[in-house]
Amino acid sequence: MSDYTLRQLEYFVAVAEAGSVTRAAASVHLSQSAMSAALADLENALSVQLLVRHHARGISLTPAGKELLVASRQLLASAADLRAVAQGLGTSLSGTLSIGCFEVVAPYLLPELLAAAAEKLPKLHLNTTEVDLADLAEGVANGTFELGIGYDLVADTRLKRWPLFMLPPYVLLAGDHRFAKRESVDLAELADEPMVLLDLPHSRDYFQSVFAAAGVTPNIRYRSTTVETCRALVGRGLAYCVLNLHAAVPVALDGHAVAAVPLSGDPPTLAVVLLDAVAARPTRRASVIAELCRSLFAGPPGG
Repeated sequence: MSDYTLRQLEYFVAVAEAGSVTRAAASVHLSQSAMSAALADLENALSVQLLVRHHARGISLTPAGKELLVASRQLLASAADLRAVAQGLGTSLSGTLSIGCFEVVAPYLLPELLAAAAEKLPKLHLNTTEVDLADLAEGVANGTFELGIGYDLVADTRLKRWPLFMLPPYVLLAGDHRFAKRESVDLAELADEPMVLLDLPHSRDYFQSVFAAAGVTPNIRYRSTTVETCRALVGRGLAYCVLNLHAAVPVALDGHAVAAVPLSGDPPTLAVVLLDAVAARPTRRASVIAELCRSLFAGPPGG
């Protein structure tokens, strides 16, 4: 069996991600014929079919191709790590690290992480992507992201979880709401009032568990997929909302006052976790950034 090369694996990953030999070839400045030849050589070297070519519809991965895509990303990351170590002996860490972050927590955590990394590791580039929880889990598991940051709400045996901090839920009220200055509030006291739900997959199930624990059925009047829209509706006095992360300022984006009031009792809390793949061997870059995350986020933002 002939040997495969890292370059062939790079081309294979490019084609898998582009979904087309033509687009992948253009992205790496290679002719289509040369790209096709490299892929054929890789399949011959491994004695397995990786791609199915569809006339005028790009390509799809075979089951073997899907497995090799994960392994290829891991191997290429390790190869890049080795190169960075060799080039950076005695100097700071360099290269690129891909991180996925749940879109809700990204505004609260990524700026601090990127600022700290820029100061401590100026030669290391963090390539961050904000996604929903399902895409975060899949991206970490398949090697698209070396690390992930998000809520621990997706059960996936392909992932390892490293707790960062816990987030109890609270009620967000308009600044002039009758309960705005309370030390705590019971959800039963708000049962008849309109609510705006942060309506995201997995998150909505968590919020349902909060109400179920309180024995309350919420009067959901509005739904939104963004925290700031929820905060703006609350600021206008149209509804209340249950959230977990605290903004640093007690106003919505349009300037209306809001108040965060803790929930009474012992409501279900959310864990914010760092994720990596069970099947992957962490690169030096990933290990360093994981440790930086643990040192930065020992507690909730603003907590």
